[in-house]
Amino acid sequence: MSTIGLYSTLYTRLAECAELLDRTLIHLKQRQQAAISDQQRQLGQILVSLAQSSKGLDAQLLAVLLQDSPKNSLSEWSQLGQILLSNQITQIEIIKLEKLAKILEYERANTFARMRGSNA
Repeated sequence: MSTIGLYSTLYTRLAECAELLDRTLIHLKQRQQAAISDQQRQLGQILVSLAQSSKGLDAQLLAVLLQDSPKNSLSEWSQLGQILLSNQITQIEIIKLEKLAKILEYERANTFARMRGSNA
């Protein structure tokens, strides 16, 4: 696979994760339903799997991005996933999710810059 292909694939995966996270945050902030949304359940499952030995592709990608994240270990992100699945979300968890959204956006921008740089 070419470098541009690799970055393109990575960028797409980051965009999909970011979109899932954004939709979950919007749902949580609106709190129109007491039930867990499909997006919240999916994000919760991805975060829970961060602490497991076998991970899906999205969880593997997040694990790599979050391994250098200060203050939060993968087990803490996994606990956040448990909270999402239990639907016991407070403002603290929303702030943590917003932090994750910033990390994803930063990585997505870096990946896009790398894609453009390898094309020059």
